[in-house]
Amino acid sequence: MIVSSIPARATEIRQRNSMLVLSSIYNARNNGGISQTEIITKTGLKAPSVFRIFTMLQEKGYIIPSGKKDLTESRKGRHPAFYTVCPTALYTIGIEFWSAYLSFGIFDFNRHRIYSNTEELNENINADDIVELIWNKTNEALSKLEIPKIKLKGMGVAAPGKVDVINGSVVFYPRIKGMKNYNLKEKLENKLNLNVTVHNNCGALAYSVYRYGDKNPGHSMFAFLIRGGINGAMVSDNGIYTTADGTTLEAGHIPISLDGPMCSCGQKGCLQAHLKETSKTKDYILFDSISLSTKNQLKKYAFYIFRSMKIIQRTLSPDSFLIICPSVFTSEIIAEELRELYNNSTDFFQNKIPDIFALAYDNSLAQAGASDLALDRFFLLK
Repeated sequence: MIVSSIPARATEIRQRNSMLVLSSIYNARNNGGISQTEIITKTGLKAPSVFRIFTMLQEKGYIIPSGKKDLTESRKGRHPAFYTVCPTALYTIGIEFWSAYLSFGIFDFNRHRIYSNTEELNENINADDIVELIWNKTNEALSKLEIPKIKLKGMGVAAPGKVDVINGSVVFYPRIKGMKNYNLKEKLENKLNLNVTVHNNCGALAYSVYRYGDKNPGHSMFAFLIRGGINGAMVSDNGIYTTADGTTLEAGHIPISLDGPMCSCGQKGCLQAHLKETSKTKDYILFDSISLSTKNQLKKYAFYIFRSMKIIQRTLSPDSFLIICPSVFTSEIIAEELRELYNNSTDFFQNKIPDIFALAYDNSLAQAGASDLALDRFFLLK
C-alpha cells in the first residue's frame, strides 16, 4: 500500500507545481508576462521542472509568448522569452445576488468581463428558483458566446446573508424564501456539473476592491455593504475572514445596544434593527436623490454604524473601512460623518484613526470578486 501511494503523491506534487507556475504567469499578465528564469527564481523550482511545465501549459493552450523581451541583459545570445496567459484558454462565471437582483458575468483568463446580465427578481422568488435562474443564465450565455463548456473552469457565487463557506450553503437569509441552511453549492454543482464556490456577497465585493481597486486599504480592510440591509466583511492579504466554524461575518447583527428594537434574527439591539427603525423608506438606503432631511437621516445611520465600527476595531483592528452604497453620494455622506465622529472621539486603545473610503456599488466589481473565488479554487490557492 505504501508503494502504490507514491505515484499518487508524485502526481499531486506535479499538479501543485503546475498550478504554482500558471498562477505566477497569470499574476504577471499585466506586466508584459514572465520568463522561465524569473519563474525559477520566484518559485524555487528546478529548471528542468519549469521547462517541462511551460511546455505542458503551452500544449494545453493556457500560455502564449507575450512578445516582451528582456533587453537589460548584456550577455550575448537570445534574450529570454516572456509568457502570459491566453485570454481564451479558460473562462469563469461570477454571480452576485440578493433579494432584489441577480447579476451574472463571464470572465476570460485575463479577468476581462466579456458578458454581463442583471435581472430584477420577483419578490416571491424562492431558493430553488435562484438555482434554476442561474442554470438558465449559464446555458444562455455559453450558447450566445459559443464557449465550449469544457473551457468553463468554475463558478463563484456571492450570496447574501450568513454563508457557510466550507459547505457552500446559505445559513440564513430571510428575504428569499427557503434560504435557510440551503446548500447552494451542492444544488448548483449537481445542476451544472461544474465546480462552484460560494461566499458572502459583501466579502467577494470587498476582496475585489482590496486586490484590484484604487484605494490604499493598508494590510486589512473592513467593508460595509448597505442596501436593503447591511452586512460586512473583513479582508486582508490572507483572503476573506471567516469565523472558526467557517462561516462569514454578520455585521448587520452586531448588538450595539442592550435593549434596542427587535431584529429579524430574533434578538434586540442589532445594528440592522436600529437602521431599519430610523428608516423612512422600505429599503432604507435605496435612493439616489439626496434631500436635506435624507442627509440628516444618513447621519443617524452613520452614528449607529460608528458604534459597530468601534466594536470591530476592538476585535479585528482593520487598517481601513469601506462604505458601499448604491450611490457614491450616499456612501460619501456616511463616510464623511464617520470621519467626523472619529475625529471628535477619544479612545485610549486606538493607535490611529482608520482610513474610511466611500464607494458606489458596482456590479462589475461584484461579479469580478465572485469570479475570483472560482479562479482561486482553480489555482488551488484558497
